[in-house]
Amino acid sequence: MKSTDLGVFLHRSVYSESSLIVSFFTKEHGLQKFLFRGGKKKAHSLFPMAVCELSYYGRKDAELLNLTEVESIHPFTFQFNPVTSTIAYFLVECIKKSVHHGDSDTELFHFIVTYAQRLETDENQAFLPLRFLIDFTELLGFKPHFEQANANCFNLDSGVFQLHSSGHERIVSGAAAKLIATMSAGDLSPSVWSKTDREDALKVMLDYYKIHIPRFEDLKTFDIVKEILNA
Repeated sequence: MKSTDLGVFLHRSVYSESSLIVSFFTKEHGLQKFLFRGGKKKAHSLFPMAVCELSYYGRKDAELLNLTEVESIHPFTFQFNPVTSTIAYFLVECIKKSVHHGDSDTELFHFIVTYAQRLETDENQAFLPLRFLIDFTELLGFKPHFEQANANCFNLDSGVFQLHSSGHERIVSGAAAKLIATMSAGDLSPSVWSKTDREDALKVMLDYYKIHIPRFEDLKTFDIVKEILNA
């Protein structure tokens, strides 16, 4: 039976001379993979973080559904910008490493769509990868919290900002921890931080993900996004 859904495009790989295997995070069914026959000729809408309407058929519990049509529902242009397109690749790699096939989560879908829109509209993109990683932790269930309001030692094991360091846990202090604390507390547009602070904070958050998400390995896109944001 034919079905429709909305999905954010994450990844594609070659299946045959004309067809693709594509992955979307969908509104109704979470992460889904599709066989897209003839997809190489219809792939104009398939760029990372594109928000699309999908037509497909197959059993809902199948690991591979058959995609028949895909149409972009937002006229994004960020894929043509080298900075925002690189950030988009970074975001989708984080998403792929953090969610599992079939995990339905409408709130997470809308969160991802919001960041697709921010790729299009935010004037300051430099902090977007860090902002995404911090915000994403709330939906994944390990959002950092504060022992006290002015705490700025980040305990990566417990996910707590605390006043003092201890010798038995992985704790980060200094500018990177302060930047993460500032953004976690709601500062959406930090302006007093250096490129080094931002890069160090991004590394800390990726280490935090590795601790709290099984099999979350180094991102292939990290060095690329670091380079392009520091250009």
